[in-house]
Amino acid sequence: MLKSDVSALNHTLAQTQEWLDDLVESGPFETEQQAYSYLRAVLHSLRDRLTVEEAVHLAAQLPMLVRGFYYEGWRPALAPNEESTPGEFFDSVRESLHDQFTGDEAIGEATRAVFELLVNRVQPGQIRHVRDQLPDALQELWPGDSA
Repeated sequence: MLKSDVSALNHTLAQTQEWLDDLVESGPFETEQQAYSYLRAVLHSLRDRLTVEEAVHLAAQLPMLVRGFYYEGWRPALAPNEESTPGEFFDSVRESLHDQFTGDEAIGEATRAVFELLVNRVQPGQIRHVRDQLPDALQELWPGDSA
C-alpha cells in the first residue's frame, strides 16, 4: 500500500469517528454502536427513497468509509421506493436495524439526529436536492433551517 493510500485510509477513519462522535454528543444515542447502527440504517432508508442519480450524488459527499456502508446491500433497480410518511420511513429504518433499538420514539429521534448530522456535514445544495425529492411529510423530519 502506498503512503498516500494509508493517509486516505487514516483520513476517512478520522472523519467517520468525528461523525459518530457528533451523533453520540448531540443525538439520543448512548453508545457509538447505537450511533453507528442508526447512521447506517437511516442512510440506507434515505438512499432507497432517492432516485439512483441523487443517491449517488449524496454518496459523493460522505466520508469514504461511510460511503462504503451506505452502498452496502443497495439495489438501484428498486429505487426510489414509495415511502411517503414518517411511519413508513421509520419502518424501513427498523427493518434495517434488525429489531435493535427499535422503539418508535427512539427511531424518530435518531432519524432526526442523523438528518441534522447530514445538514451539518454535507454541502447545503446537496441537502436541498435530497429534501426536494422527498414527500412533504418526510421533509418535515429534517431540521427547519436546511430547506
